[in-house]
Amino acid sequence: MSASAPLPSDTESQPSRYSYEEAIEVMGIHVPFVPEIITPKIERPMRNNRYEKGECEAVKKLVRAGDRVLELGAGLGLVSSIAAQVEGIDRVVSIEANPDLIDLIHETHRVNKITNVELRNGVVAATDSPAQDFYLRADFWASSMEPDSRPYVSVASVPGMGLDTVLNDVQPTVLIADIEGGELEVFDNSTLEGVRTIIIELHPKVYGDEGQAHIFSVFEKLGFEVHQDYLKGSVWVFERPAAPVTVASSPPFEMPSPEHKLDNPNVTIITCMKNEGPFILEWIAFHKSIGIENFVVFTNHCTDGTDLLLDRLDELGIVTHMPNPAIMMEKTYYQPIAFKYGLTMPVVRRSDYIISMDVDEFINIRAGKGHFTDLLKAAGPFHALSMSELNFTSGGHETYEDGWLTENFKTHESTRPGRWKARRGVKTILNGMGAFERPANHRPIMVPGTEDELVWVDGSGRIVPPEFAMDHDQKSYDCRGAYDLVALNHHALRSVDSYLIKMDRGDVVAKWRKVNQKYYRVRAGGDAEQGWVDHQIPAARAVEADLLADEKIAALHALCVERHKARLNEIKDQPEVKELRDWITDTYFSEAG
Repeated sequence: MSASAPLPSDTESQPSRYSYEEAIEVMGIHVPFVPEIITPKIERPMRNNRYEKGECEAVKKLVRAGDRVLELGAGLGLVSSIAAQVEGIDRVVSIEANPDLIDLIHETHRVNKITNVELRNGVVAATDSPAQDFYLRADFWASSMEPDSRPYVSVASVPGMGLDTVLNDVQPTVLIADIEGGELEVFDNSTLEGVRTIIIELHPKVYGDEGQAHIFSVFEKLGFEVHQDYLKGSVWVFERPAAPVTVASSPPFEMPSPEHKLDNPNVTIITCMKNEGPFILEWIAFHKSIGIENFVVFTNHCTDGTDLLLDRLDELGIVTHMPNPAIMMEKTYYQPIAFKYGLTMPVVRRSDYIISMDVDEFINIRAGKGHFTDLLKAAGPFHALSMSELNFTSGGHETYEDGWLTENFKTHESTRPGRWKARRGVKTILNGMGAFERPANHRPIMVPGTEDELVWVDGSGRIVPPEFAMDHDQKSYDCRGAYDLVALNHHALRSVDSYLIKMDRGDVVAKWRKVNQKYYRVRAGGDAEQGWVDHQIPAARAVEADLLADEKIAALHALCVERHKARLNEIKDQPEVKELRDWITDTYFSEAG
């Protein structure tokens, strides 16, 4: 039996719209008992420990370290809380359409000290849409996108999100869905790429046996099989069988040598940009100064002069600038499409080393004098080297000023985190493309059966664990001890002003993705200041001086700075922008202010 529980002693506040005096313990999670929402029909199974039992048990059994979980239909926050407690979980994103539940879900997470769930209010549909009607009913669990199955109380207009756009943002390995009938058509046009496991509650009372058969057919065509342990009830589990680990016999695969080309290696970075103009010259100068000469840059929908500056750099042979091919394809997942196209370009195919990374990331080589060849010598032969990110804070900078991130933003998260915060994102240096089934943005996909031949190391030159190399869904790595030779300095926040511009811009991975409080909070902590990058700055400044000697480059950089500031003035009074700024300054700048 489930039990009632008193409010936690450290409760600071309750949901802004609801009050409660007890919490019901369900599957080890305390859910605030708010009678206006938790009606008797839901209260009884909660107190009997049967509410969402099937989903919870499946999550406990099937979700594992390194997984990224996407939940469609958050309910009361129970399932996402259980997923978030899985040791080593990479990411949990929960999307709930019912606006009346958002405060309560946040409170469920807070009461259970769950801090690693990204909660979003919206409706996920087959395609992108600006807004969707959502039909609210007296029992929250009966609210849905369809109006006909039972009477509704009111209609709410909620943000619309295309499934593939969300998938491209979150890149889930596990998909959980309980969307009260909305599952009938939402998966029809998706490949569900990267998803290993689906945990879903089906609703044949809404769409009939024929509709349920259709959903089964869609999953079957995508390579999913029904998990034999879940053949009863409304909760179903589908899994994609792992590909057989065999080496293709025709033609035979030959693993190339992991030895390095140390005499003037040809190194290429592939990246995507949108409205990054003020930060381009520092980033290019820095990486040119460490021995990287080729930059393939794809842009989309720039309004701050980014594209104009890159056009000039392209004209001078410093970068290769192209419009993102996703625009012509009328797709919104910009980075994956651009990266796949970039791999076909001659400048990339003739490269000795290839790196996919972003303009807010800097390769901080600690080996030798900080040159790319110093890293190759220190790491020894490898086919792949995965660099662990080191997130830098806003460093007390609230307002934007035209200056270098590497000089002015010094504080960052710990280089020796505890076990619970040790997994950090990676970007990977590839020694050519021939050793892999295919490269990808964070890490390559290895050829099945080559684990004994492939040489894959981390930022300290250590061989990565087999479970990381063989599981292509893992895009984060235990960073403890992985910074000895190289770190990937990640300036995701910059100043508060620039962070607000980033929120306004959205993400280059997918059109819909927006940064928010969660994104800022998980990167804002830390007061470490190693200064590892300082020795590289003088050489980078010299390269920048050469670039600025071109009058057109200097003028275009100034234009980008001016437009960056102008856009901030345009958006600063928007309610969501003002709310985010107030939260950041109150939370992180109050003492300094």
